[in-house]
Amino acid sequence: MPLGDRTLIVAEKNKVARAIAKILIGNYSIVKIRSVPVYVGKGVYIIGVRGHIFNLDFISHRRWTRSSIELLFDSRIDYKIREGCWPYVKTLQEIAPRVSKLYLALDNDFEGEHIAWEVLSVVRQKNPYIVAYRVRFSSLDPDEVREAFLRPDTLNMNWVMKCAARQEVDLRGGAIFTRLLTLSFERHMKLPKGRFLSYGPCQSPTLRLIVEPYLKWERGDKYKYVLEVVLNHPLQGEMRFSKTFRRREEAEEAQRELYDLGYGTVTKVIHSTELWEPPKPLDAYELESRASKYLGISSKMTMDLAEELYRDGLISYPRTETQIYRGVDLRKILRRLTKHSALEISSTAERLLRMGFKPTKGIHDDRAHPPIHPIKVAKRGEFNKYGRLKDKAIALYDFIVRHFLATLMPSAKVRRSTAIIRIGRMEFKLEKLKILEDGYLGIYHYERPAEGEVFLKEGDVVKVIKVRVRRVATSPEYLTESQLINLMRRLGIGTDSTIHEHIHTNIERGYAIRRGKRIVPTRLGITLIKGLLKVAPELVDVNLRAWMEKQLSLIGEGVKSRDEVVEQIMSLYREAYLKLLNNLDLVVIPLVEAYRVDKGKR
Repeated sequence: MPLGDRTLIVAEKNKVARAIAKILIGNYSIVKIRSVPVYVGKGVYIIGVRGHIFNLDFISHRRWTRSSIELLFDSRIDYKIREGCWPYVKTLQEIAPRVSKLYLALDNDFEGEHIAWEVLSVVRQKNPYIVAYRVRFSSLDPDEVREAFLRPDTLNMNWVMKCAARQEVDLRGGAIFTRLLTLSFERHMKLPKGRFLSYGPCQSPTLRLIVEPYLKWERGDKYKYVLEVVLNHPLQGEMRFSKTFRRREEAEEAQRELYDLGYGTVTKVIHSTELWEPPKPLDAYELESRASKYLGISSKMTMDLAEELYRDGLISYPRTETQIYRGVDLRKILRRLTKHSALEISSTAERLLRMGFKPTKGIHDDRAHPPIHPIKVAKRGEFNKYGRLKDKAIALYDFIVRHFLATLMPSAKVRRSTAIIRIGRMEFKLEKLKILEDGYLGIYHYERPAEGEVFLKEGDVVKVIKVRVRRVATSPEYLTESQLINLMRRLGIGTDSTIHEHIHTNIERGYAIRRGKRIVPTRLGITLIKGLLKVAPELVDVNLRAWMEKQLSLIGEGVKSRDEVVEQIMSLYREAYLKLLNNLDLVVIPLVEAYRVDKGKR
C-alpha cells in the first residue's frame, strides 16, 4: 500500500516490524544501524524497539540510606534511557531527519500508548515538526494491518498519563517501603548482594492473597478425623465415601453405628438433565487461568508464549480484557481452520460453516482489542523455533484454537444421576455424569467429565463392607495459580498486562514458591504479611489496591489528572509509612528469623 516517501514506522518488537514490512513493502531490504535491524523499501523505514525506551527514576537520592527514604515522597523524578536501549534511541534519531511522517504501530493498550509517546519524544528531538499518526491493530493479519494504516488515529494522551501515573505511584511506593524494610533488616542481618526485601503496590496485596489460606488454617483445627466407608451393591459394585469430623468421639460413634446396622437403603434416585454452556471468548485473565489449570503452564510463561505466538502471526493480541467478538470476521477464521492438519479441528470448522453458529459473549470489553483467537493455521515445523518450550507453545496454540471453536458451538447436554443412601442417621450421596450430546465438549476436552452410571433404584439395599477412622493433620488449602488469578481479577489487583508479573515477582523475591499448580508462601512471605497486617494493614489491603486502580482508570477516561491521582495515593502511603516507621521492630525482627529458617531449607 502507498505510504509515501520519507515515512518511519515503529513497532514494539522486531518480529512485528518484520511482519509489517512484509505486508506493506513486500520486497524490502534490511540495513543495520548501530546493530538495530531497519526494514527499508519504497521510501519507508520500519524499526522494532524493545518495549519501553525510558525508565522513570529519581533524579537524586538514588543511594540507599535511612535519611533519604522520607525524601522520596517528593523527590524529583524523570525519564532515563533504559539499559540496552541507547542503540534504538540513536537509530531513531539518525532516521528522524530523513522522514516527514511517523506511524506509531505499538501495541494498542495503555503501556503501548506510553511507549508510542516515548518514541515520539525521541524522534522529535531531531525532527520537531514530524507528523505523527497512531496505528492500532489487534493481529498481524495482512488485511487488518493494511486497514489500520489506511485509518490511522492520534495519540491518546489520557492513556499516556494513566500509564505515567501508575509508573510514578509504583516507583515511589515500591522504593520507599522496599528501602525501609531492607535497610531496617540489615541492621540485624546482612543480605546477600543483590537481595532485598521488596514491597510492591500490587505485588504485596497479591502476597496477602497467597498467605491468607495459611492464616485461616492457623486459626482453625490442626487435626480432623476422617470416616472412610466402603459400601457394596450387586449391580453398582463397591462405592467409597468419606465424612469429616472435628472430634474423634463423633467419628468413632458414627463408625460403631455403621457396623451395628450393617446395611443401608437407597432412599432417593434423581436423574436430571443439564445444559453445560460453552466458554466465553478468551481474554488475558482467562488465558492465564485456564492455561495454568488445564495445561499446567504458569501465568508468566503463558503470556510470554502468547506474545511470541502473536508476533509470529498465529494468534491475535493476547493482552486483552474483551470477551465479545466485535468486528471479528469469524467465518474467515473458520475457513482458515478448515485447512488445519488435525481432522478433529478441520471437520469442526467445516461443520460450523455449514450449519451456522452463534458465538457466546461475556461482560468484559476493553474496546481496544477483540478476544484472543487464532489468526492462521500453524505450518509443520513452525514451532521448532521455540526450542525447549516447543511442546508448551504447541499446547497453548492448540488450546486457543479449541477455545475459539468452543465459543461458537452449542451447549453440551449432560445427565446427572444422584442416589441418596441412608444408614441410620447418616446419608451418603453417589453421583455420576453421562454426556448425552457432546456440543462444545466434542472439541473442548479440557472440561469433559469422567462418565458413569447409577444402577441403584429406590428401595435397594446396600451392604456395609468396611469402615475406619483416620486422624489426619490438616494443612492450608493454598490457592492454585488459576484460583489466584481469578481472585485477583475479581478484587481488581493488577491488570490483564501485569497480573502474571505480580505472582512471578513474589516467587522471584522468595516470598512464595510454586508447588505443582499451587502457589505456596514461604516463611518469609507469611511473616512479612503478618507484620504488615499488625502495624500498617492498608499496605496489603486488597480493596485499597482496587480503589487505586479505579483512580488510575479515571485518568485514562479523562476524568482526573495525573497529579491529582498521584497526590491522593501518596497521601495514603505517607500515613502508612509513619505507622510502619514507628513499629519497625514488630515487623523486622520476626523477618530476620523467618529469613534464617527459609535459608536453612535451601
